[in-house]
Amino acid sequence: MSLPEQFPAERAEAIPALAIRPRPERAKRLARMARPKLVARANEFFETCDGANASFNAFTETHGRFVLAIHPTDREHKTFGISFVACLYLAGPTFWNNAQLRCRSLDDPNSGLLYEVADEAASFVVRCDSIVVPTLDLTFAYEWSRDLAA
Repeated sequence: MSLPEQFPAERAEAIPALAIRPRPERAKRLARMARPKLVARANEFFETCDGANASFNAFTETHGRFVLAIHPTDREHKTFGISFVACLYLAGPTFWNNAQLRCRSLDDPNSGLLYEVADEAASFVVRCDSIVVPTLDLTFAYEWSRDLAA
């Protein structure tokens, strides 16, 4: 049985105390449980980008959003961007060949759960809260959802 995305208006008014999201302490525990799944999924995606050229595309200061353009070397695939949202740390080149990005999780005492995406050969590192690939409709975020808890 799956839960509906939204409750009908008449039921939502009748049950004002119903909480769709877990309590904060439970949400953190669920996020920690989901973390290995998210990192594994992100690495599966990054493996498909191996060998591509990578370049700095944009940085939006208001959201701390960094966009890395991935230029596949084969003609079949088009260039796309990977957005790193709420970046706390960024270091490395502005362009490099033969990208081999890999993801791992960090437990930052100030910021909570973070991703670290790195290409060791290129000395590239970015630490962020979420990773979004809009053209492929992919999101890797530590926020709680029913999908992550499953």
